[in-house]
Amino acid sequence: MKNYLFNYYEGAFPADAELDYYDAGKEFTINSLRISLTGECNEDCLYCHNEGISKSSKHSLEIENIISTIYSLKEFGLKKVKLTGGEPFLYKKIKQLIYAIKQIGDIDIFITTNGTLINKRIDEISPSLVKKISISLDTLDEEKYRLLTGKNYYSKVIKGLETLREKNFNIEIDSVLLKSINTNKKDLLKIVDFCSSNNFNLQFIELSEAGDLNVYKKYYAEPVSVLKKIGLDFNIDKYNDRKIIRYKGINITLCRSIKDVCLSSNGRCSGLRMLPDGQLTDFNY
Repeated sequence: MKNYLFNYYEGAFPADAELDYYDAGKEFTINSLRISLTGECNEDCLYCHNEGISKSSKHSLEIENIISTIYSLKEFGLKKVKLTGGEPFLYKKIKQLIYAIKQIGDIDIFITTNGTLINKRIDEISPSLVKKISISLDTLDEEKYRLLTGKNYYSKVIKGLETLREKNFNIEIDSVLLKSINTNKKDLLKIVDFCSSNNFNLQFIELSEAGDLNVYKKYYAEPVSVLKKIGLDFNIDKYNDRKIIRYKGINITLCRSIKDVCLSSNGRCSGLRMLPDGQLTDFNY
């Protein structure tokens, strides 16, 4: 195991420390790796924390470094890799990267994207290689979409979703709950019905305070009470940040924001993030 993989907490270990990978008889595991391929994005969402990466960052990961890290983490039980950004489809070598990861074996690949470049790069991905694609879509109102993202790309996202569905990809819609934007009963039912009619799973996401604090104060909506408006009862305690309900033929998930990932009951404590500069860190931003 490469020593630098454990230096993601600044000063956490003395330079000459011997790391014990076992605690009370339990093997230390890292089951997932979230890879921010680039800090660049072609949208400018008003609440975006950009995975904790500066939007002016010009760093971009090299395939060799990614593959080396995955091989190293396999020793500790790595099973899942999620490709994110910025916008991952701005990463020019995503096709080569996906094939290189699959050559390692026994690794599931997930992609989280804003969906604007799907039709441009659809020939570089395959449902046999990518287990799930998550598309960020907070609203089905084109004007609200422009307000949230700063771009007029709504039609590109919808056309991209149609293409993914035609090619039988496993699709999930990620929708951040935003007060006065998409939290009234009409808007909630609209996106639920859209997902149900297209057989897309849906994940509602609690707004994180990791981004602009003024935006957080203006748009934060308490998710459990919001979703009760449409009969979804997500009674989640502080040790369970993610819960799934089967509704209208699809899975609907509520993903809560959590400051201490080790309070999570969903394995986030045993996952790492890889930043575009190659640094490894935990799931907190």
